[in-house]
Amino acid sequence: MPSTTQSLPPAFGDDPSADPNRGDAATFAALMQLIAGLAAVTHAAFVGLFLWAEVRGLALVNIGSLLAYALVFVLARQKQPGAALAITVVEVVGHAIVATAVIGWHTGFHYYVLLAIPVVIMSPLPSLRLKGASVVMLVFTYLGMDILLRGRQPPFDLALHTANGLHYFNVVTAMLILIAMAGYYYYLIDRAQSSLRHLARTDPLTQLSNRLALTEFIVQEQRRSRGGERPLSFIIGDLDHFKAVNDTHGHEVGDQVLIAVGQAMAQGVRDIDHLGRWGGEEFLVLLPDTDQASAFQIAERLRQRVAAVTVPSGAAILKVSMTFGVSQLASRESAEQAIARADAALYDGKHGGRNRVLQAMSG
Repeated sequence: MPSTTQSLPPAFGDDPSADPNRGDAATFAALMQLIAGLAAVTHAAFVGLFLWAEVRGLALVNIGSLLAYALVFVLARQKQPGAALAITVVEVVGHAIVATAVIGWHTGFHYYVLLAIPVVIMSPLPSLRLKGASVVMLVFTYLGMDILLRGRQPPFDLALHTANGLHYFNVVTAMLILIAMAGYYYYLIDRAQSSLRHLARTDPLTQLSNRLALTEFIVQEQRRSRGGERPLSFIIGDLDHFKAVNDTHGHEVGDQVLIAVGQAMAQGVRDIDHLGRWGGEEFLVLLPDTDQASAFQIAERLRQRVAAVTVPSGAAILKVSMTFGVSQLASRESAEQAIARADAALYDGKHGGRNRVLQAMSG
């Protein structure tokens, strides 16, 4: 049997993804990249439109907007969403004011100011006061534009069909951008929540299922067993002399042992089985549609795999072993009772010399 070694992964607290503030910033940075891309496409269309309408000043303004969103995209890629947001808000407000002042309120450029409000609300700004002040500023900017520019005769009087086309283009584009932002942000949040659910159900050291996940699997499999009509067995294993490993070699080596043992056991179970860290140096395996005799054979295979594990400790090579208890869920017996019987068999194995597999007495 080949030996299994494993280096220690970073501690859970050292994982940047475990920081919720960093996670929010990364999610928002991804959203800002989408916004920059959508805005760049929109402004590229405006460049062509204003050149065609012979409003060259606004064409130049939109070229500047294209460059601004290229910078926004770069900043968002570099995980600087605050700077990307600031440039975006300034560009949106500035462009809306200039375009509305030059070609009129009726062309619909003012709608883009409203789009900036949900972006600010979704942003990971460092304080609610700053976020609230930014939203209030945008609201008053829009109201000010309405008071000062709506009904005002613009210096460039576009043809009616061109102005109407711009109006509906801006209405539809604003709605599409809003839908895209909301949909993409929902996707990012859902992905983040899935990651959090995985973290909540995963042992951070061994990356196996934790006790919470195992408990959920127990409930599911006990329901599937239909009160004992379909066999359901349990294997519980406990590392031998693990306290001595920690005391002699240190907790870092002890952690390496747990990782290597978990990896070895994961290679020895079937796809239908549920393996996890039950607590401390204890591991639990749920075996659906498996009777006790078959579970005993699987436990013996796991025992051999664990016995083949080696972990370096300085100049020495540390070998470990594990004792197992096996039980099958009996009719009118709870899973807790079946696991308790497997646990009792395990401790009989400890007293009988360790590094062995014992079957529980019938329930």
